[in-house]
Amino acid sequence: MTEEKNGVKNGEATTEMAPQEDGTKVPLTNDAGPEVKFTSGADNPPNGEAKIDVGVVPTFSGLSKEDLMKYSDDPFWIRLRWFLFILFWAGWVAMLVAAIVIIVQAPRCAPKETLLWVQESAMVNYDPSKAADIDGNGETTAADVKELANGLGVTTVYLEKLISPLNFNELNVKRYNKVKIMEILEQAKKDGLHVVTDFVDIDVDPDNVWVTDGNHSEYFEPNSNKLNLTNPSLLEELKGILRSWVGKGVQGFIISDPMNAELEKAKAFLDEALKEEVDGAVVSGVIDMQKELVSGFNAASYRQFLDEHVHDWSYFKYNPKVAEGTINELVDLVTMTLFLVRGTPVLDGFDSSYLEKEKDTIHQLSLLRQKESVQVGSMVFVNTTSDNVVAFARVLKGTPGYAVAVNMHDTNGTIVDFTSIEGVKGKGEVHLSSIQNATEVDGANSEKQDLNNIHVGPLEGIILQFVPSF
Repeated sequence: MTEEKNGVKNGEATTEMAPQEDGTKVPLTNDAGPEVKFTSGADNPPNGEAKIDVGVVPTFSGLSKEDLMKYSDDPFWIRLRWFLFILFWAGWVAMLVAAIVIIVQAPRCAPKETLLWVQESAMVNYDPSKAADIDGNGETTAADVKELANGLGVTTVYLEKLISPLNFNELNVKRYNKVKIMEILEQAKKDGLHVVTDFVDIDVDPDNVWVTDGNHSEYFEPNSNKLNLTNPSLLEELKGILRSWVGKGVQGFIISDPMNAELEKAKAFLDEALKEEVDGAVVSGVIDMQKELVSGFNAASYRQFLDEHVHDWSYFKYNPKVAEGTINELVDLVTMTLFLVRGTPVLDGFDSSYLEKEKDTIHQLSLLRQKESVQVGSMVFVNTTSDNVVAFARVLKGTPGYAVAVNMHDTNGTIVDFTSIEGVKGKGEVHLSSIQNATEVDGANSEKQDLNNIHVGPLEGIILQFVPSF
């Protein structure tokens, strides 16, 4: 049964517009959608509300497997599939090739610069005939070498003129007792210390066995006792001699003679031979500081001296105890700077009393030498307005830098500006300082200072640690 209301029978669609709350009207039916029916009867709710039947809403079911198979052999879809397959793998291979090309052509990182073991640590000269009882056991023994090295914070011991000038295969018995030396070499090996001595004399002693036996004339330059370093047989002989000394416990050899082209080539040959087999080293560039630290020594002459020698690695033979006789008030300042320039201090003159006085300072400086910026960082001088100041900075990107300044004037203080050096900005922390008439003191807990305004008093020195601003 159907009812008619307002001219419309139940179940029939109408095109009239239904009013909405906002005043607009929408059609009651959608020709494109399912038919809406209003039904009434026994199934309707008892309150008289109408029941709406929207019918069956159509759903999209897609193509069946049979439908898809009709297209699988279609030439168009076959070509499309092959095109996409080839495009994918071509793109993958292209990206792989591009990645390889980028890796190959990218600028390579420079290898990290490192020092030879013979350059890293300062050296201490040990003379058994003048040695003191450093370990306090009542006698001088090989154990004193370890105590001396540990007190100064060094890992290399220098035994001067260990090789006999009369026979390069034997110990110089005019300077050393064979039993004591062998004990020292054994103790050094046990304690992990390196031992260095002087290279053989280029101008050979007239009583050397090579001269007296008459069988080695080809080893010398004509009408001379000077070694002919261009002779391959001589170089092989010297290589065997140095190897034998390495076997006894001597790892390094320092050439004190003035360098020339022949000696440079010989040094390179011998150094390479020892590195390959026994981790030995043959080095040159010895500077006797006693010839520099004379009356009239001042900051200007010292700055000039450093300018001449810090570009090539040098070995500074330095006896601070002897230097006190000529540059008394400046000794601590020279010691401070020699440990932080490019080069290796070779220390001498440390008896038990002097060791006790200076070991804390030397030990602190030895620790600073282990810092990467001090070992391989750039060294740039500050152009100060005072001729009485030597100031420079050791800087390396990615690691703490160190600013060093010493004032060699006995009455006037000065101000040093380190910020003129690239990478040196901001503030620095006092790491070590040398105060007039006093030893160096650790100032790690002091307040930071502006690197553009560092005050250095008369006869004072200062080392500041800072973070480079690269």
